[in-house]
Amino acid sequence: MARKPTVYKRCDCPDQNRPKKGGCKHSWSYNLTSSEGRRTRASIPDSVGLTQAQAQAILDSLPSGAAPEPAEVNLTFRQWAADWLSRRRPKEITLVKYEIAIRRHLNPRWGSQRLRTIKRAQVEAWVQEMEANKGIANSTADSHWKVFQMIMKDALQNGKITANPTYEVEGPYVGESTYYVFSPEECWAIYDEFPERYRPIPMAGFACGTRQAEAFGVCVDAIAPDGKLLTVRRQVLRTKETGYRPRLIDRLKTSPRLNTKDVPVPPYFQDILGEHMERFPPLATETILWEHRKKTGDCKRGSARALFWTPRGNLVSRDTFNDALWKPTLRKLGIKDENGELPTFHDLRHTFISVCLQGGIPEHTVAAWVGDTVEQLRRTYSHLLNDHADTHGAVAASLTARPAAA
Repeated sequence: MARKPTVYKRCDCPDQNRPKKGGCKHSWSYNLTSSEGRRTRASIPDSVGLTQAQAQAILDSLPSGAAPEPAEVNLTFRQWAADWLSRRRPKEITLVKYEIAIRRHLNPRWGSQRLRTIKRAQVEAWVQEMEANKGIANSTADSHWKVFQMIMKDALQNGKITANPTYEVEGPYVGESTYYVFSPEECWAIYDEFPERYRPIPMAGFACGTRQAEAFGVCVDAIAPDGKLLTVRRQVLRTKETGYRPRLIDRLKTSPRLNTKDVPVPPYFQDILGEHMERFPPLATETILWEHRKKTGDCKRGSARALFWTPRGNLVSRDTFNDALWKPTLRKLGIKDENGELPTFHDLRHTFISVCLQGGIPEHTVAAWVGDTVEQLRRTYSHLLNDHADTHGAVAASLTARPAAA
């Protein structure tokens, strides 16, 4: 005759003698014995109202010989952060940022703490600590906060915690982003002062709104036969995944799902590119045909003729360009922002967008040219879009005014 399955329930609370008024808020351990005589123990979190019959139903629903998955009550933040990071599939440079944030900032604060014991009050105190720390920029603290949020949300979704301690907690304060807008005179002064081999690169940011890595990756086949259109679809990366060598990759910097963006080329920039290719002929190079969720080493290879090369026949890298060309040129010209800092190459892109919006070009058109969404443009350049009230307000008023009497 088969043995009758039995269930014995025991609370996992550290203090077993304390009164359980209103029910225990911790997990319950169930010693389950199957009809075959197999015994197993499982912790079921927050199972205050679980009756013996319900626990037995859990046992009966399992395949023969299987046991309920035990709750990982000792799981630390460090362990779960490593698991979360191993399952991420973003671009390689984003993965590096996640790893640095966890290793340098999150693990020293949360790494040894059990995941289930992290409380909302502790999180709020941590946010205040970051805001008070003058050594951490607001944007840096915000990026740490977002990684922490993603890890805790993932733990909740996978049943490792029963409540998200970051829920409805306001992250660190991040002030409004500021950027430098170059005048046309400054942009042309930079062009004149730059070494001839690299002159068109800053002009690509000013005339077409490209990012720095995208400007480095301009190739012959990206320029329309008539020279009036630039198809931006490549960038030059120098990261751990590329062996810290500048490599040409068929992928935009913004999103792996955005394949290309077409930007009109002003006539003066057409002439600049034509003269450059005559003096410095493009060189053939290997390009990585990147595919989403694949590492660069697993992707196919193609070929392209890149416009910009160093005298040694290498692609242009960001660090060398900024330290040896960009910053010395700006210092020589005396171009600084209101805080005395040197503007960045990315400010050329901001300048292009600002000039276009102030010139009345529709925001959806500008967004398509630069590879951003309209929402992103509105968040960053809302002050310029508000200026349109003065520019177009009179037209709107005339269209909605009371009709004149006959």
